[in-house]
Amino acid sequence: MPQLAHDGDLSSFNNLLQPDILSDPYPVYDMVREREPVWWNEHLGSWLLLGHDDVLEALNHPEKLSSDRTSAFLGHLSESEENRFREWADMRRRMMLYNDPPRHTRLRRPVQRGMSVKLSKQMRPKIQRVVDDLIDGVIQRGECDGIQDLGYHLPVILNSELIGIPAEDRNKVKVWTADFVKAINAGGANVPIADLECGQNAILAMREYFTDLAAVKRANPQEDLLSALVRRDGNPLEGDDLVATCIVVMFAGLETALNLIGNGLLALLRNPDQLELLRAQPELMPSAVEEILRFDGPLHLVGRMATEDMTIRGREIGKGDKVLVMLGAANRDPNAYENPHKLDITRADNRHLSFSHGIHYCPGAEISRIMGELSFATILRRMGGLRLGAGELTWQPNLSFRGLKTLPLEFTPGPRKAS
Repeated sequence: MPQLAHDGDLSSFNNLLQPDILSDPYPVYDMVREREPVWWNEHLGSWLLLGHDDVLEALNHPEKLSSDRTSAFLGHLSESEENRFREWADMRRRMMLYNDPPRHTRLRRPVQRGMSVKLSKQMRPKIQRVVDDLIDGVIQRGECDGIQDLGYHLPVILNSELIGIPAEDRNKVKVWTADFVKAINAGGANVPIADLECGQNAILAMREYFTDLAAVKRANPQEDLLSALVRRDGNPLEGDDLVATCIVVMFAGLETALNLIGNGLLALLRNPDQLELLRAQPELMPSAVEEILRFDGPLHLVGRMATEDMTIRGREIGKGDKVLVMLGAANRDPNAYENPHKLDITRADNRHLSFSHGIHYCPGAEISRIMGELSFATILRRMGGLRLGAGELTWQPNLSFRGLKTLPLEFTPGPRKAS
């Protein structure tokens, strides 16, 4: 990890995508938070908020720190490049993640209705079935990749079923989703042109696909989210607003659940006392999931744009400045949590910020929690002697979503689950 200069200069940490920082960003978060809790990062061209109180305050005041920041975060593009990627930017602007009220409210309401707590609970048997099927596919091998064999497939299958994507279309939608994520993976950094090209091609393909699928759902509605979004009696979403909503549900749900499972398994394996406690007391699973979300959550930052001049902890933030609200740093702030760097699955009153907060609180949070609970419980029950396999752990070069590329696992081979 880069060293802090003797004069306290933090510039050596400007590039948070350095592999040694990606592998463990928390010491950097601590060092920066202690010296400059409101930190201007030259590499990202953004202000970073790292303290729990400041993060919470920012999320509570969308009128001051706007989610409508697409133009600000694409400010490095030339005029010709802006025209070239106009459709990508327009689709991004239509997503509820990048909107403020009242438009955000209109876009979010039907999604919230379609992803209710009741629906989440109804999905438990389906989630359990998918988890068991995935484990059945590797259980006799005695080894697998926790990301590629388990974590990645679960949210792809379940989010596809939730939205109403036919099984035969899952793979192509998964590829499009991954290409879209490439174009937003740099947080506040300049997005590479090649990644924007991938994102734009994915947008065009998904626009055609979801427009056609929506027409099918209108004619023959099913028990799925897309059918609920196009219902004529429920203020339906139409056109690119509908397409953008389908895309955001797919990519946000995939990244959140995938990284929750991968980060959570790694955290438990690196803290064997907590893993054994969870085996001995499976009733702690809901608390364990909340602690895993706090300890190494799937979402590490959200971007905002200042709508007015403001001062935070003595730093002058100008109207139009980019601000990165660092959820991952806030979740390890010692002013908010006792022993924040300790994984403690019995931790009480664990009000983490991994699903964000306020009007942008993740509408799929309950489904993600259930995926986590059932995944961890089933893996621990069926994979005896679970341990890390050989190989170096590498992380996705992504500041927004924190997750592993691979997670080699070894375990005692066992039988397939009885039907």
